[in-house]
Amino acid sequence: MNLFLGRGCNESCRFCYAGDFFDTARKAPRAQRGAVLEHLRSYAKLVAAAPPLPLWSDDLDELTTTLFASRAVNLLGGEPTLHPDFVDVVNEVAALGLGPVVFTNASKPERIKEVADKLWSITVNGHFAHRAPNLPFDIRRVFANLPIRPGDDVVAALDKIHTAGIRAVFLAFATPVGGADPHCFTPEDLPAMQAVHAEALAYCEANGIHLGYDCSFPLCVDERVKQTKCTSVPVMDEQGFMTICGGEYAYGPGKRHVTTFESLDDLHRYTLSIIDGLRTLPSRFDVCNECPEFNVRCHGMCLAYRDSSAVKRAPALPAVARS
Repeated sequence: MNLFLGRGCNESCRFCYAGDFFDTARKAPRAQRGAVLEHLRSYAKLVAAAPPLPLWSDDLDELTTTLFASRAVNLLGGEPTLHPDFVDVVNEVAALGLGPVVFTNASKPERIKEVADKLWSITVNGHFAHRAPNLPFDIRRVFANLPIRPGDDVVAALDKIHTAGIRAVFLAFATPVGGADPHCFTPEDLPAMQAVHAEALAYCEANGIHLGYDCSFPLCVDERVKQTKCTSVPVMDEQGFMTICGGEYAYGPGKRHVTTFESLDDLHRYTLSIIDGLRTLPSRFDVCNECPEFNVRCHGMCLAYRDSSAVKRAPALPAVARS
């Protein structure tokens, strides 16, 4: 489960693809201090009541893959270490028998130190990997997520990651989510994206770095990319509402409060139903609609390229919804 913990960040990255989400999130009332802990407990009850969660294998279907990921609580932002409840949230996640994972720009090592013994792992934004050695945490359990844009110097970014001692990186082509932004990638960007990926692959092979892919990585960049599943990891905001990742879709149809779900299976079937609905929408680009992988292994750049003009927005549920 992804928990968006706060809306603020102490960096202004040009590649940040959370802008649409936070433009909307800033309009929502700020959760009362400690309220997010109650929402976490509601989620933990769903996990605790579920049948034994599956072990990993490469042939899991999407629902089973999502269930496998249910124990982890990924603290996202903004910059989650800036949130006043950060330490309390990590401690609560661990106490509930779940696994706290922090996604961070590594600018607040003192905050990490307070909870280092509780964290499963840390994922550092690769552009700030030079800060990772300052974290009071085993570097072998630090990963890098590297948002990159066509034409960026990916070798310089990977050098920073390699020098920091990080040995696993997940590559993402950072694009504004939602599809309506004029800065979204177009098919004309594909050659530059292919060049960036070829450089990244060669660098990682030469330097013993495991190269993985963010779920938004497009298959058309390289036939060697093996991103084949969408885990539909649910997103919870500070108010306790559940949805999926995807910018404008985050406040789209059917947003539901965590307390309205009868089971973990119910929750994941809900998130998958949203994704299945979005997959029926055409791409903004004819070349994608004509591709045999579109809606099969390809998920449309994490749904960012979908033509969402036909999506009807459902009204948000009240903050204390229960059904």
